[in-house]
Amino acid sequence: MKLKIFMIFAISFSIFARVITIDEAIELALQNGEENNISSRELNISKKELNSAFKTALPNIFYTGGYLKTDGSFLENTPIQTRKSGYVNFIGISQPIFEGGTIVAKIKKAKIEEQKNSLALLKQTRDTRLEIISIYTGIILAKNTLEVYNSSKIQLNKALSFAKENKQIGKISNVDLLKVEYQLLDIEASILDIQNEIEIGLLTLKQKLNFSSSEDIEIKNFYIYKDILNSIDYNNDLNRALNDGIVANFAKLHIQEANVDKMIAKAEMLPQVKGFIGKEYVTENHRTENSWGGGVLVNWNIFQFGKDYDNYEASKLNIENLKSQEKITHNKIEINLRKAYLELTRLNKLEVAYLKAFEQADENYKKDSLKFQKGMISILDFLKSQESFTDSKVKYENIRLIQYNALEKYRSLLI
Repeated sequence: MKLKIFMIFAISFSIFARVITIDEAIELALQNGEENNISSRELNISKKELNSAFKTALPNIFYTGGYLKTDGSFLENTPIQTRKSGYVNFIGISQPIFEGGTIVAKIKKAKIEEQKNSLALLKQTRDTRLEIISIYTGIILAKNTLEVYNSSKIQLNKALSFAKENKQIGKISNVDLLKVEYQLLDIEASILDIQNEIEIGLLTLKQKLNFSSSEDIEIKNFYIYKDILNSIDYNNDLNRALNDGIVANFAKLHIQEANVDKMIAKAEMLPQVKGFIGKEYVTENHRTENSWGGGVLVNWNIFQFGKDYDNYEASKLNIENLKSQEKITHNKIEINLRKAYLELTRLNKLEVAYLKAFEQADENYKKDSLKFQKGMISILDFLKSQESFTDSKVKYENIRLIQYNALEKYRSLLI
């Protein structure tokens, strides 16, 4: 009765659990993942800062006011002189005329920052996708392994019953029986380990999808095509990674940003000029007078002991450093892509080897099972055959998923 209740509960759990495909998991992670939300906000911030940089070239309405008690006052941002004391207010419009290229440089810098944040969002999207694939396939790998282990446990239980019967009639020793019991306990421990791995994998996946930890989900297996190397053109992919990849583009933007910093350093050695016009109000003894005024303000650090020139020279050297760093980056891109390609090649050959090993182990295990039942081989030989069969089946069942992960890592280097 208890068994029936448990089976009904297990079936109900399976029916009501939410089934997630790998494509749905990726999409949900991109929509709900906090990492992607942060990157999206950073991009929006940089867009706002770009708008702000453009507006520095536009006129600015300003106000200056205060209480003065002097023979003559000079209001900041105005050339107006007055000999009256009292409340002084000035409202006007100022317009940058010449900033030595600072305004243009700040706009360029803001554009570069926006491009960097766009790349950062693309990188986060790529990394999130790759992470979900790794978690998702990791769960399937564990489930495949669990299925093989459970099958092996059934066979070992049968072998243990058979060994106990032979022990009673003196055909095998107590040592041989203990070996079977040990291997059964070992497979049970492995099953527990795999079950824990699946539980943690599902919990991690739910967190990445922003699901409640208590929500029941099931993941759906998917078909993986053979001959994945046929779709790869390594030379074309290398060219793409070196010219259009995220890492390569970041290196380019760092150089562009350094050139802008050089523009800013140069601008610090030049005068800054702005024009203004406005109206002054002076209130004294309950009487207010007003007048219009305007002019041009010039601000120029004529001599700073070479500080500004040193900054300019340092910015030039920084550009050369970043150009050298770009070459190093290109070398790393080539090495990483080559490693990923060679790993795909290795796994492709390994699939053929695992298939042959599984076929041989399967054939041997079937023969050895019959021989063991007839008493033609020892329990130790049978256990070795069974262990070899389990190991080869796990490897063969999972090699395609490992290839798929390697392929996605290779593709990620092209983005």
